[in-house]
Amino acid sequence: MRVLFVGLGLIGGSMAMALRGYPDAELYAVERDEWTRFEALGCGAVQAAWPNAESAPLESMDVTVLCLHPGAAASFISDYAQRLRPGSLLTDVCGVKRPLRDAIAALPDRRFVYLGGHPMAGRERGGFQNASPDLFRGSHYILTPDKTVPQESIDLIEKLVLHMGCADIVLSNPEAHDERIAYTSQLMHVMALALCDQHLLFDSYGFEGGSFRGATRVAALEPDLWTELFWANKETLAALTDELIGKLSEYSALLRADDREALLTRLTESSDRKKKFDELRGISNSKKALFK
Repeated sequence: MRVLFVGLGLIGGSMAMALRGYPDAELYAVERDEWTRFEALGCGAVQAAWPNAESAPLESMDVTVLCLHPGAAASFISDYAQRLRPGSLLTDVCGVKRPLRDAIAALPDRRFVYLGGHPMAGRERGGFQNASPDLFRGSHYILTPDKTVPQESIDLIEKLVLHMGCADIVLSNPEAHDERIAYTSQLMHVMALALCDQHLLFDSYGFEGGSFRGATRVAALEPDLWTELFWANKETLAALTDELIGKLSEYSALLRADDREALLTRLTESSDRKKKFDELRGISNSKKALFK
């Protein structure tokens, strides 16, 4: 099985490293950065690498993995869809599914199988230099199949990601994926950025504990990427940001009111919701459907 990674940044590089040793897998890459190609070849992450898609043998690949920003992934499909081998599998790791889904839907004659994917793993710093074969250890891997995706394609991706160390497969559709990711990922970045915009940030060195470091960790983001992710999901993210502002305002009102018992009641209710969520996370249910 010949697998091509288009892009060897943090996710693509880590996937290639994690898939070393998968039975009968030949791993290749398209990566424009010369240093990254040399590093990937030198450490054995891939067997061959090309600087661009024009020079890569796309037609001979069984699986193509787009490890690109959503807009770049959509552009790749517009430019190279006809070169993908009929019956081959195309997947991706985009944090927002809509741009690539729409680009594929616009193809007049699609001959390959498309199965959207999104590993729920990452780090603050990107690039191949931060890639690791252990990046996906214990993480969820979301798949967004439609009715055209054969079961054997889902089974193949499941085998690959479990080999990478993922804990399970979560099935979704693109719309549900983008809504939930706006809440669990993009809104967390908004919160981290907003915390770092507050006036006490630079006066608080030496006072920060684990809760502060955890809450602000993702604020050291890549602005170009996250602008693209926010913008592709802007309506949903804006609505969730407004909802969060409302919840914060409720806490502000409780703190200003002369009713300590009301504050205690609210903290108890919110804490109980988190504890219930943690209990649900413990359920072992691979391939659990997500809001179909």
